[in-house]
Amino acid sequence: MNENEKAILEIIEACSQNTHLFDIIKDITKLDNGERYKLRRMASQVLNKNNGIDKEAIKFYYVVTEQGVAEEILRRIQSSETKT
Repeated sequence: MNENEKAILEIIEACSQNTHLFDIIKDITKLDNGERYKLRRMASQVLNKNNGIDKEAIKFYYVVTEQGVAEEILRRIQSSETKT
């Protein structure tokens, strides 16, 4: 399992426990690539890379702003909801 896949699975698990994260994912799917890049850049400027929690938040924003990743997370969450 590659690093992105591991992060995606962690994000899916977190979204199942925190609807606010799920809302962030849905909002990111509506952004174009330029807007995603701006969001990623803002996150890296605002968050502290030396703080553990902020470091995880930066990782979250870097992963979910990659092209197609937020859509894949949303697809998997919706797919698992359909199965249950």
